[in-house]
Amino acid sequence: MTRTVSRCLPAVSAIALLVAGAAPAWAQATDQTEPAAQDAAASGGDIIVTASKRSERLSDVAGGVSAMTGAQLEAIGAQDFKDYLTRTSGVAFNEGPSNNSAAVIRGIGTTAGLDQGQGSTGYFINDIPMNEPGYTIVIPDIDAFDVARVEVLRGPQGTLFGSASLGGAINFISNLADPSGFHAAAEGAIGTTRFSAGEVNYRAKGMINVPIVADKLAVRVVATQRVDTGYIDNVGTGVKGSNDVHTFGMRGSIFFTPDVDTTISYLGLYQKTRTDDPSVSNLGLGLLQRSSKFEVPMIFKTQLHSLRLDHDFGFATATMIGTYNRKTGDIYDDFTSIPFYAGLNPGTHHFLQAGQSDTFSYEVRFASPKGETFDWLIGATHIDTTKGFQEHLSSPGYAAAHPAEVAAGLTRGDEYYYGASHTKGDENALFGEANLHFGPVTITGGGRLFRTQTDTYTDQFGIFAGGTVINPPYRVEDSGFAPKASIKFQPNPDLMFYALASKGYRFGSPNTLPQLAGSPIPAGTTSDSLWNYEVGTRFSLIDRKLFVSVTGFYIDWTNLQVRLRRMGDGLTYGANAGAAEIYGAEASATLNLGGLSLASNLTYLDAKLTEDIPTAVPPLASGKRLPSAAKWRISNTASYNFGGAAAPTVTLLHRYVSRSPGFLNENTTFAPYHIFDARVSAKIGEFTIAAFAENIGDKRAITFGYQDFGSGASRFIVKPRTFGLQANWAM
Repeated sequence: MTRTVSRCLPAVSAIALLVAGAAPAWAQATDQTEPAAQDAAASGGDIIVTASKRSERLSDVAGGVSAMTGAQLEAIGAQDFKDYLTRTSGVAFNEGPSNNSAAVIRGIGTTAGLDQGQGSTGYFINDIPMNEPGYTIVIPDIDAFDVARVEVLRGPQGTLFGSASLGGAINFISNLADPSGFHAAAEGAIGTTRFSAGEVNYRAKGMINVPIVADKLAVRVVATQRVDTGYIDNVGTGVKGSNDVHTFGMRGSIFFTPDVDTTISYLGLYQKTRTDDPSVSNLGLGLLQRSSKFEVPMIFKTQLHSLRLDHDFGFATATMIGTYNRKTGDIYDDFTSIPFYAGLNPGTHHFLQAGQSDTFSYEVRFASPKGETFDWLIGATHIDTTKGFQEHLSSPGYAAAHPAEVAAGLTRGDEYYYGASHTKGDENALFGEANLHFGPVTITGGGRLFRTQTDTYTDQFGIFAGGTVINPPYRVEDSGFAPKASIKFQPNPDLMFYALASKGYRFGSPNTLPQLAGSPIPAGTTSDSLWNYEVGTRFSLIDRKLFVSVTGFYIDWTNLQVRLRRMGDGLTYGANAGAAEIYGAEASATLNLGGLSLASNLTYLDAKLTEDIPTAVPPLASGKRLPSAAKWRISNTASYNFGGAAAPTVTLLHRYVSRSPGFLNENTTFAPYHIFDARVSAKIGEFTIAAFAENIGDKRAITFGYQDFGSGASRFIVKPRTFGLQANWAM
């Protein structure tokens, strides 16, 4: 432990001194208060969050938590994950396909993208889990219009939020219907992106909130439509700017308060995103070019239905949530240029991966009122997921060229391979947390007793399986306890110190490969073992005009879930192998001086393997840096409001990412980059008009990439320089 503390404290001390010495130039609205007057008026200027599954000021939370309110998101023109997660402490957002891109928190990840196992970051909508066992079909990136706030919880959140929150959790909080009055809002924008072949970006959004019974019953409906033009040229199809992205969404809620002690709410959500062609560049062609023989779209859909009941019994408030969500993802690809497939049949080769998941989740919890000496929360969760993937490979003319195989029943028409996997995953848990208050000192202890089970079976038809193969079911089970303990010292509302230890967990995944003589593989993976230790402080100065947050952490990660390659046939499988240590620090501050607001955050990471993984191909050695764990991430925001009726405002934004490791099993790194954005806005009556410029320097920054699986390595590039005009209206 001495070595751990000695390595962590210098980083924390350096950042603390830097924040204290340069506070006027640093701030981060996401980690403390909202500079906008309407949000500053609430709760003494602090954002209210539900990171502990009860409402409290962000500045009172003992842990690494950030939050951005709807007003803050609107002020920077945020539309989706990339617009705010890239500006959040401790988060690496690896921007790839829309609604299929992963965030890695505090460097806790063995891949920068999606893997065949469950991810390390939990995604939630109004506290509803949106993860599933195994490979994620969709990571719902819900439009940020009419959102209450987005909370980012850094470090393991297994105690209260369950599986997949090994590294942290992202909780999107949508506005619910408001029975107190009629509300409406709208947003429209138009713009242009360099290399978009003359096409324009546009978005149109609207919200209406209607009280049915005053102060009792209301309905709220939100509709959003965005079209982001492409900037990647497909030299194979000859289409310039081929990667247009179309996003349509609907949200609706009903809120009913039959009496002063009871609320009943319904939340419904649907979003569909279609990317006409992947937003990825082939390295062999250039940073803004790709090649395929035909269009290969990606189509992702998310729908959600949730019913929630809250009732105050006096001794405790009971919360019951029942939810159903369905996610579908269709990913098309062109395998024509891969030599192996080209050798099977002349002409084009079409690939489709179609996935679908259906999840029912239920949670019941009781939370006591906050007491002077003691308060508590207990609950139970059940999550039931059924999911499946289908893979199709076809080539026009295959049946005519291979009549013997067709006669043998190995193909269906020109489809020469079909495979399907079926997964059933269950999670059951009991959880609880209690707080002991001794004046300014609060001691918190809690934990989650969990059990997970995953059953998977696969079917194969076609030439690769030698006919029809129905494999037996594969099962992995896991159980354990995820504890959490913290101590907080808060002598006054404007000063807090804390220390915390927490553990996370995630689903294991079965290996569906048949055993191969001489190359045995495990039945599957179980949860990693990960402990997070952190210390931090939050304080305000200058009559609450300056807010500062500093956190230092050490993470001990063993039995990592990794993908390995079997020596006998080269196929991949999952295993628990190796260990890693992560040292880091996060610092943020906000400074609000009348019309001038300054915000900044900084993250430092040292994330490396500490054990060799000799069974990997190639073998992985101790000291290897973890993917997407850039040592430095910085974001800065400066805004000046000139006042008056029009309140003209100028906002400048900047973010920096240092050199970042690309993949665990390669030595690829992505170059460092700076991105600058700007916005100018003014009020005209009930309208706010804004002009914006994104990626002003037109940088070709690489955010994420795929390895070479036979058709060449590929990279995702930050969208080129974009200009636009936006109008918002509200009443």
